[in-house]
Amino acid sequence: MAPTLAEAITKAERDRRSAQRRLSDTQAATTRFQADLERRGVTDSTMSRDEIARLNSLVADTRDARDAVENAKGQIDALRQVEKEEEERMAASEQSTPTNTRKPAYDQVGRVGQEERTYRADDQRSGKPSFFRDLAMGQVFRDPSADARLARHAHENEVDGLAGPQQRAIGTGAVSGLVPPEYVTEQFAELARAGRPVANAVQSMPLPDTGMTVNVSRITTGTSVASQATENSAVSETNADDSLLSPPVVTIAGQQSISRQAIERGELVEQVLTADLANAHNTELDRQVINGSGASGQHLGILGTSGIIAVTYTDATPTAGELWPKLVDAVRQVGAQRFANPNLLVMNPLAWGWLLSQLDTTGRPLFAVGGSEGMFNTEGASDTAGYDMSGRMLGCKVVVSGNVPLNLGGGSNESRVIAMRAEDSWLYEDANAPIYIRAEQPLAASLGVLFVAYSYSAFSAGRQPKSVAVISGTGLIIPAAL
Repeated sequence: MAPTLAEAITKAERDRRSAQRRLSDTQAATTRFQADLERRGVTDSTMSRDEIARLNSLVADTRDARDAVENAKGQIDALRQVEKEEEERMAASEQSTPTNTRKPAYDQVGRVGQEERTYRADDQRSGKPSFFRDLAMGQVFRDPSADARLARHAHENEVDGLAGPQQRAIGTGAVSGLVPPEYVTEQFAELARAGRPVANAVQSMPLPDTGMTVNVSRITTGTSVASQATENSAVSETNADDSLLSPPVVTIAGQQSISRQAIERGELVEQVLTADLANAHNTELDRQVINGSGASGQHLGILGTSGIIAVTYTDATPTAGELWPKLVDAVRQVGAQRFANPNLLVMNPLAWGWLLSQLDTTGRPLFAVGGSEGMFNTEGASDTAGYDMSGRMLGCKVVVSGNVPLNLGGGSNESRVIAMRAEDSWLYEDANAPIYIRAEQPLAASLGVLFVAYSYSAFSAGRQPKSVAVISGTGLIIPAAL
């Protein structure tokens, strides 16, 4: 037995609520997963197969849930339209006056006529089939009698040259109130941020559970060893001495106040803004690891660390060929003074892109993009030419970060190139950072919700300052255009 119209509407509403809950759950799960990838510095090019499969599954689930919501809304709209037509038809039937006028008997004269159409646009008779009702009942509940009438109606339109009363050529402009705009909220464009590529490249260490300073013993005077001059004579002795390296525990935090209306009446608002807080946090951490001042609660970054090796490149018209000896010098000096090879070259993406653009005197590229280091006529290689490019040069991995400044030097227009041994610079972090606070009470009187993201971390490049060499000077004024 076919369900009543009221039962059909109730079921469609129930289906819509269920689909909406499923959509909210899948959207939240997708946003959490993407925020976790961002926190761990995972990019499209570094995602594992399992991570790619997980993300694709979440996207597919979100798409299916959204389709289910839209289908349920369409069913409800169709059923409401049917309900409205039924009410109008019943009202018209009650107002009509029945007549007992006797029709003349059939006079056995042949006449040409036509069978009454299945649906009539001007038909207000109670009990007669409705095109919209049959459309809803056929699509939503697979009513066979409704399907049969719809098929007969389609045949009638074919016979009439597609000019039946239910078929008219109209555009969306004629029914603008019935064509709502669609917002693909799950495909929002996030604010572009530099991320934390350098913070991910240095040595990661767990932050101690307590304390606001991390104290590390650093040997400054070592023992001595020498040949014994004669038998039974004193052997070489130098007392070892150390000093404390005490990077402070720094708090990096941000907050955002959001209205309850935005959260409860919008879609993905909370997830988008908390993800942006995480991205902003990661970018600021990376900036401080590179160039933090060590004052006003900041980390002391690599560029400000005392005792690192300085290499100067002064050139009014810099070229990659002239920069090359400086890069070699930086790598050479780290090896000579740290007695271990550097394995990381850090630079701004504009600097690395400029190097990739350089040609030799015969027009051949000095760097192989998509190639391998050591190819004929190449000084290095890059897998890609985008922001998240990975490359190698002088035995070092090239890491680019938009947080490497471009406004240093006397003219406030120089950049820096860092050659370093990554494992000698330590970043202490909580594995769960950044931590989120969702506080409703402080802004309850204004119907607002406060979101805070924060983390504790400690950083130092001073354990082995001679493992870092920084190239500076006018030769690192990056051209505005290639």
